[in-house]
Amino acid sequence: MTPAPQRPDLTVQGPAGAPDDTGRRVAFLPAGTLGNGSLLVTLSGRGEIEGLLWPSVDGEQHLGLLRLGVGCEEGVRWLDEAPFGDWSQRFEPDAGVLHTTTRDGDLTVEIVDAADPDGPLLVRRVRCNEPGLRLVVSCRPELDDAARHGAAFVDPDTGAVVFYRRRVALALGLVGAAGAVPAGAVTSLSGASLPHERELDVLVHRAPVEGSAEIKLDGEARLLVAFGESPDEALALVRRHLSEPVEAVEDARRLHDARVIHAAAPPDPTHDGIAGLEALYRRSLLVLETLTDRATGAVIAAPEMDPDFVRSGGYGFVWPRDLAYIALGLLASGSQDAAAAALRWLGRHRAPEGLWLQRYWCDGALAPSWGLHQIDETGAAIFAFEAAWREQEDERLDAELWPAARDGAEVLTRFVDPGNGLLRASVDLWEQADGQHTYSCASAVGGLRAAAAMAERHDPPLAPRFREAAARLAVAIDAQLWSEEHNHYVRSVNVARGDGGGEQPGSAFDRVLPYPNRRVRSVEPVDPRLDSSLFGLAWPFGAVDPAGDRMRATSTATASGLRAACGGMRRQVDDHYAGGNVWLIATLWHGLYARLVGDSTVHRAALEYTVSRRTALDLLPEQVLEDGRAAWVLPLAWSHAMLLLASRPELAIVRDASPAVSATP
Repeated sequence: MTPAPQRPDLTVQGPAGAPDDTGRRVAFLPAGTLGNGSLLVTLSGRGEIEGLLWPSVDGEQHLGLLRLGVGCEEGVRWLDEAPFGDWSQRFEPDAGVLHTTTRDGDLTVEIVDAADPDGPLLVRRVRCNEPGLRLVVSCRPELDDAARHGAAFVDPDTGAVVFYRRRVALALGLVGAAGAVPAGAVTSLSGASLPHERELDVLVHRAPVEGSAEIKLDGEARLLVAFGESPDEALALVRRHLSEPVEAVEDARRLHDARVIHAAAPPDPTHDGIAGLEALYRRSLLVLETLTDRATGAVIAAPEMDPDFVRSGGYGFVWPRDLAYIALGLLASGSQDAAAAALRWLGRHRAPEGLWLQRYWCDGALAPSWGLHQIDETGAAIFAFEAAWREQEDERLDAELWPAARDGAEVLTRFVDPGNGLLRASVDLWEQADGQHTYSCASAVGGLRAAAAMAERHDPPLAPRFREAAARLAVAIDAQLWSEEHNHYVRSVNVARGDGGGEQPGSAFDRVLPYPNRRVRSVEPVDPRLDSSLFGLAWPFGAVDPAGDRMRATSTATASGLRAACGGMRRQVDDHYAGGNVWLIATLWHGLYARLVGDSTVHRAALEYTVSRRTALDLLPEQVLEDGRAAWVLPLAWSHAMLLLASRPELAIVRDASPAVSATP
């Protein structure tokens, strides 16, 4: 059963902070997202739009402010602040139609938001239970994420406000309950003025440019928010929808989202007793679709909520690692077309040497980075390619992906430290340190085995070399990364330091790639900390025997050392990032390993915990507080992908490689 909508809580501690500078929103933590693959919208728990990104899900943020209010004789009451209160939100079941309700005494106002699946248009339908009021809209755009060099005018035919700057235009149109023509709409613009200029006009160009509009709110009115590459294009979209039926965009959204869900398989029926799982599973499919760039197939990690890199390096980018797990989740769910689009993106975009670098823009351009090469991403991408073959046996897709798999595997075979047989130093998956990391080596084992399997189909003479490289690396993992002292695999060896207080860097840091990471002055010989990524040795990559004594000991130590009192798993020992809270990825990772070795109780507990930590809108964050509230980054695509993987039967590539899975009833 879906939980009742909750009031937005503005007291979350940690990097998400309490209120932001406006006092109306939780800093760094949007409540909901809407979109259509070119337009991405983030909203607060009070229904205020926080971000409008277009023409791609990683595009520029075009909004400074866009607020809705109701006007009466006493003035304007904004819907996102007192005297309004008691805000609640809900998504319609299985649809990206968002309802936000607020109250001021006996006055109840509801905003119904939906993004047109076919064009860059957001429709905000406002309903209230009192007559004689006006819907008031106030907008201060920052087109192309800039306040300067913009202008605006009021369209004389429709009364729409049109803001424009170079190759982007934003048009706002109002539609009253009486019909398509916005009779009675009053629109005005303002900009920075000189003493001899009028403050209000219908044509302005001095920054900051702002606009306001109002219309009779006789029970219901609509705000159309449309983008285009020119004023004419944005206005044409508004004009086209002025005469549309009231719920036309909402109906189109419902139909589109029903198709997305219908294209996927349902959750594993063995989980039927977990209340709320099926709704969360279906919402996860829609979240991943919302975060997918329709033009390229790329999926961003999350809607950008920290564009100035104040608390993080930003999240509105494509990590090949995240995308590989997202593709695995889509494959597990049976969302074949979406998975293929993501995999084709990985096949097209990589460095000339054949590896995948830290992160990219949706168009494949290299994005800002603080660790250019993270070698685990290369192994994960190739692993996902072979996983697609095992699920789909799509010969055309497999042939398209083979060149990227071959080139990536060649990089992995050359990226070996002659001193200890592990991969050379690279940045770890959590992007904390340069060194020789256990998870990175496990990913490479999985990637090389996958490349060998692909080579059997496309270039058989290469298969033995890739297979032997994987075998040698697996042996090195057991020889170099198992610790008798700690009775578990260690997180890393030869970890870079920025000072001279450690040992001298050895052959692991002989740079064979033209991509620098940070300067290394010395190394720490061993990092023995427990880390949830150690589960990656077994799931999904199978670099070690999942049921072997060493992996079982590592799992026991990791689960014991990272489990929080609330039942979830932390990412690693001494984790301070964003408060060091419980990570849903880590919790589900433990559950997925447990399923490998036949422990359905732990697997089910991980699913139950994750379902209990979903927000009122069925979204999954990166981190949660022990009391269950979202703490950081919402929604996180990787969290939703892991939920799909844990909710469906095991992928064939994992099942076929694991005797433990094969023997599980």
